[in-house]
Amino acid sequence: MNTFYPSPKIAPRIISSGSRHSILLSDVIFKVRSEEPIEFIDLTDQINRHLLEHGIRNGTATVFSRHTTAAIKINEAEELLLEDFKQMLRRLCPVEHDYHHNDMSRRKPPIAPDERPNAHSHCMHLLLSTSETVPVVESKLALGTWQRIFMVELDGPREREVHLRCHSYLAPGFELEIPANGNGNGHGARSGGFTEPYRNGGAK
Repeated sequence: MNTFYPSPKIAPRIISSGSRHSILLSDVIFKVRSEEPIEFIDLTDQINRHLLEHGIRNGTATVFSRHTTAAIKINEAEELLLEDFKQMLRRLCPVEHDYHHNDMSRRKPPIAPDERPNAHSHCMHLLLSTSETVPVVESKLALGTWQRIFMVELDGPREREVHLRCHSYLAPGFELEIPANGNGNGHGARSGGFTEPYRNGGAK
């Protein structure tokens, strides 16, 4: 089981708009802890929960990975298919290949203290994507029947950060009430609206 939990977030806020509608903007950074070198971690349910709790009704949601060895992709959460994806990535970017990036004697600073030989992971990421933007309809990602949104770990195990930015269109005259605690959920000062880490049962 991987561990998936939200960090303290920016409360939804109204920003100016040139259209007839105001825009509700909500930002959150999710921390995701992977457990495998290559792992598909399903974010869909947690994103939908955030949309519902923060009144993101109709608009868009952009999911962005803040890493160069962890990607964001939409695909099917079928267990055997995910294994096929992993095999494909390993076949295209084998760990044992002689990569220039892995030769620390030739690398110019800065080099992270915990730097690992992970050129294969960067090459895998180049084949994928850093973000996905999905329509939001009635406080839910408007995904197809078999579509799920994944963070794809390519150099695990690691702790990652995924930035979710949501835009929702508000009709004229709509008033948004933000509680005094500033976290936008009306349930006290719990970090991210949860009292304990959320256990993600998604595909690995």
